[in-house]
Amino acid sequence: MKKKFKLWATIASLCLAVCIMAVGVYAASTVSLTVTSNVTFNAQSVFVGYKGKVERATTSEFTSAEEIVAEHEDWVTNGSTTTTSSATLTAWTPNEVSFEEGKQFIRYTITFQNNSGFNIKVTPSSVPTSTEGVTITEKATALTSIAPDATATWTLTLELTDVSGSVNIEVNPVFTIQQAV
Repeated sequence: MKKKFKLWATIASLCLAVCIMAVGVYAASTVSLTVTSNVTFNAQSVFVGYKGKVERATTSEFTSAEEIVAEHEDWVTNGSTTTTSSATLTAWTPNEVSFEEGKQFIRYTITFQNNSGFNIKVTPSSVPTSTEGVTITEKATALTSIAPDATATWTLTLELTDVSGSVNIEVNPVFTIQQAV
């Protein structure tokens, strides 16, 4: 009777170990690494354009970067055929943005072109600053005063630092564009 009990206890322990291992493998294989984006522009009495793109890379230098969202642009100019009908910049929704195995860096790049006859400033808001498992770096150089016919670039770099769990991050910056004072 004792041998029979030990045999059943051993079989039950093995079944339990296999079940726990199966749950662990399933959990590891269902990690979600997604990024959702919606970029909004509020241009106030200025003539401006932008070009935006999203890239993915294996290093923070973005050498041999993979373009995951093709370059998108919109322009509001003074008397040109590129003037939008509403005279405002349309929102941009980059789709299909996600981290990939071995490519733990994603970079949003938006270049603003001042087509006004005066200096403009671009003020970003609603930019994510932290999320668990992701390091976020924003660079907004020269956006405080963009001269006429000049450009300035804004970048947001996401670095995946922890792949042990799911990462779902929302990148929804809002850019207010107005005359620099």
